[in-house]
Amino acid sequence: MSQYLVDRAVTALSLITTLLLCDCSSPNLAIEANPMPENQVATYMTSVTPSSAYDTPPKFLKGYAPFFPEMESKRRHWGYAVVEFSVTADGTTSDIRPITATAYSFAKAAMRAVQNWRFAPARKHGQPVVARMRLPFTFRS
Repeated sequence: MSQYLVDRAVTALSLITTLLLCDCSSPNLAIEANPMPENQVATYMTSVTPSSAYDTPPKFLKGYAPFFPEMESKRRHWGYAVVEFSVTADGTTSDIRPITATAYSFAKAAMRAVQNWRFAPARKHGQPVVARMRLPFTFRS
């Protein structure tokens, strides 16, 4: 039960950080369906895997920002989603799961985007290893 509370606290902290520190006027913010800025992913992505499991964390290489869900756009809603995923030894993503979201459509859009991202994998003693990561997304219309 205490691990559940820790996970919820980390999720809440990630969300608060994203919402409060995200500068909307920054040219380095992701725009739907455009390449995701590497520095934005590096800033907000956190590791769920203990840091002792790797010497070098995974590094985002390429991928596109999620599309704003059409139904939420029509309603003029904004929202967020936090997704968790594994970066495999070959740098692809797997086991993508929503942690929390204002609406499932936001989580679904974030999961679809992450599904096609590529990373330099985490490494332990020079060998690629799987690492579990968590990343918040903010959607604004």
